[in-house]
Amino acid sequence: MTVSKNGMGNCIRPKLYRRKMTIQIMTGPINGEVMALIFYKCITRLSFAVTQSEVQTICSSPTSNPSFCYKFFKSDPKIEKLDLSDTAKYLIHHAQQNALDTHNQLQLLANSTTDKRTKECYISCSKYYDKALYSFGEALKDIEVHNPDYLNVEISAARQNANDCKTLDLKDVKPDPKLMMKIDFLENVCGIVLSISDILPKN
Repeated sequence: MTVSKNGMGNCIRPKLYRRKMTIQIMTGPINGEVMALIFYKCITRLSFAVTQSEVQTICSSPTSNPSFCYKFFKSDPKIEKLDLSDTAKYLIHHAQQNALDTHNQLQLLANSTTDKRTKECYISCSKYYDKALYSFGEALKDIEVHNPDYLNVEISAARQNANDCKTLDLKDVKPDPKLMMKIDFLENVCGIVLSISDILPKN
């Protein structure tokens, strides 16, 4: 056995062999299909934060409340790091939590009142929110499969359910102003998501 100057002998050969094999694999010929796959995976991993131009487009959309929209984007630093798709998810999660809180509040109000008509209004309203919660769950699935058209349908449905609760049921009672603020918040958040759905790339 030949001994090297560092005294380790041929024990370094396996490491050198493995390095050579790795180089051969990496530098070997790659066909077009493999290259296309690698390129596609790299592109799909890229994430670009929402630009000021996109924010302006979103907030100036007919579905958005401009003052609420701009304030919302400025109020949370987390949004600055998200791309369009993740921003939509973030907003939907906000809307989901809001809808769940409102749904629970409506049920408590229904259980606490002795007036039959008022109780019916709150129960009916809570059912609208059941539908809204379902729509938000479906909307998140639509984002995952890159289907902005179905996303738009689900968010429109959720927004309409919140509006129906406010205009069809609560108009006959005198609800807590904070409850009305929650409903307005939900409608405004949905408006932003609808604007985003219009500029999201399709699958």
